[in-house]
Amino acid sequence: MKLSDYFAEFLRDEVNLNQSRLDDLNERVGTITAVLKAADNLEGRVLDTIPQGSWAQRTIIRPAFGNQFDADFLVQIAEDAAWNANPQLYNEAVWDALRSHGTYSLMTTRKERCVRVQYANFCHVDVVPYVVQASGAEVIVNRSSNQFEATNPMGFTSWLHEKDDLTKGNLRKVIRLLKYLRDRRSAFALKSVLLTTLVGNVVDSWRTFNPEYYADVPTTLTHLLDDLDAWLQARPTRPSVSDPSCPATTFDHRWTDQQYAVLRERMHVLAAQIRQAFSSGGVRSSVERWRNIFGTTFPTELSTHAVNKSVRNKTLKSVIRAPKEEFIEDRFRVDLTHIVEIDCDVVHFNRAERRTLRSRGNRVPKARKLLFRIRSTDVPPPFRVFWKPRNFGPESEQARDLRGEIIADNGKNVREETTKYMGRHWMECYIVKNGVCVARTCHQVIVS
Repeated sequence: MKLSDYFAEFLRDEVNLNQSRLDDLNERVGTITAVLKAADNLEGRVLDTIPQGSWAQRTIIRPAFGNQFDADFLVQIAEDAAWNANPQLYNEAVWDALRSHGTYSLMTTRKERCVRVQYANFCHVDVVPYVVQASGAEVIVNRSSNQFEATNPMGFTSWLHEKDDLTKGNLRKVIRLLKYLRDRRSAFALKSVLLTTLVGNVVDSWRTFNPEYYADVPTTLTHLLDDLDAWLQARPTRPSVSDPSCPATTFDHRWTDQQYAVLRERMHVLAAQIRQAFSSGGVRSSVERWRNIFGTTFPTELSTHAVNKSVRNKTLKSVIRAPKEEFIEDRFRVDLTHIVEIDCDVVHFNRAERRTLRSRGNRVPKARKLLFRIRSTDVPPPFRVFWKPRNFGPESEQARDLRGEIIADNGKNVREETTKYMGRHWMECYIVKNGVCVARTCHQVIVS
């Protein structure tokens, strides 16, 4: 049985990293960035900061009691020809800047490819020096070998977000659930990057022809585990797994033949258990089976905090309406028979450099130009396009600039905005044909 509401509550209360910790993480990264920019030895060299790993991919989970959670971010340093001859100077500069700072001097340790800042409340942040060379090559530095290493972390994040879009946003939640089974239930052992790649690889666009295949979290979990199990069982020996953002690079060094054999066996058992729980006929029987898999923290019944979605949607406008906010339902009849997908490019005002927002985990600093554009739609022309920017957070509230107005497109299917306020914001896009809104989507923007 699906028990979608049970999974929503389980993710919220037990699996997801709580918002207060995410807010602390954003604040700490912002503070570290400010320190690096102000450091004498790095003055003018720090160009950007970019989240990476599970933080950027939004697959980070709440750690078990007494364990740490961590986050990585890239600090882009301007290329220096003299430093290129001795690459470890990039790492040394970041190390010196933090080590000489009063706050971070005793919190900082050096790793092979990063500088780690350790906090008291079971959290550490890895600061990874990163350089975009004149040739366009993206590199980090291995301090031990004193060599550059090719990287494309934003490409990996972008790949994952594209796969997540195919599953209606359920892939990331499934990965978190699998990490929970790995870390809290010892269901299997596998590096996070391999887990994410293997599960993401079995997401197939042709599956979306069946709109129910990735309909919700338990359905997606069941189908992805079945598909992954079939892929593993078809490969008795350890396969080569490529980095989807750098096909010439593999993750083969991250597991052994024995580890693969154990994983293949355990995933086979886990897929069968999940299929049985999903197929169970009654709520009580299904809950019992899901609890056998996830443990006693999986809810036996919904708490009083679980709100029916239909009721929540009916009251949403009155609860969070901004002073100038408009809603598409008030202007057009809504009958969502088509799809539209949008992308967003991040542009530096003083540099030609441009990257997709998804490749940054939807995170971007202030003072960046955002170019939203329609990537694809199955709505046959002609049609009209409308955009709705919506700001959230204390800064935009204080500035009385929560936005929320619906803006007609200028005919280019592109909307330009600027990042001004810290917070989690949204851009919505609507396609209207013959007076009916037939497609809509949204894109999150996290300004930090």
